Amino acid sequence: VGSDYIWPRTSMKIARKHIETVGKLGKVVGEEYYPLGHTNFNSLINKIKVAKPDCIFAAVVGGSNVAFYKQLKAAGITGDKQFLLTLSVTEDEMTGVGGENFAGFYSSMKYFQTLDNPNNKKFVEAFKAKYGKDAVIGDVTQAGYLGPWLWKAAVEKAGSFDVDKVVAASPGIELKTAPEGYVKLDPNHHLWSKSRIAQGQPDATFKVVAESPELIKPDPFPKGYQ
Repeated sequence: VGSDYIWPRTSMKIARKHIETVGKLGKVVGEEYYPLGHTNFNSLINKIKVAKPDCIFAAVVGGSNVAFYKQLKAAGITGDKQFLLTLSVTEDEMTGVGGENFAGFYSSMKYFQTLDNPNNKKFVEAFKAKYGKDAVIGDVTQAGYLGPWLWKAAVEKAGSFDVDKVVAASPGIELKTAPEGYVKLDPNHHLWSKSRIAQGQPDATFKVVAESPELIKPDPFPKGYQ
């Protein structure tokens, strides 16, 4: 299930190819998309109850997440009974969704506020000192923080503010101070990062349960998945 625009549809296209063809993991029993801002998921929930899927793979975004997870819980579809993995719930969304409505479900991101490394501990402490103890940091927030530092490093490498020169200098740029640990820029301008899966907790935090052993080469639309 996803919001109706290119990112969720592309993500699901890749997922279906992996589930049914490349990984041969099973069969997709349903695929649904809803307009941005959609808040009534009752018909979808009825379909889920009938299909009884082993996994719900979700890319619902923004405010729709609040309605989606609250309605799932109200219908008795909870983390202790149903496996669900999403690509679009970070600590930011949890402030609206509520930990009690997401507890037991899983989210796949490259960054979670609870990451246990020196870079992140320092970053979280400084962030909360500036924005308040209740402020949370999600994957998108961390990405916003990385951008200017990566640009700065590329400018210094290029010795110029000229856009074309900065772009040409960007492949291979490394950032060892990233809250997520360590990243580097690929020639395609995406980041090499680790992938992480975390389980939502009742207090609206995440517990990391899996992590890729190495950085993953960024490939937005892998060969064989088109």
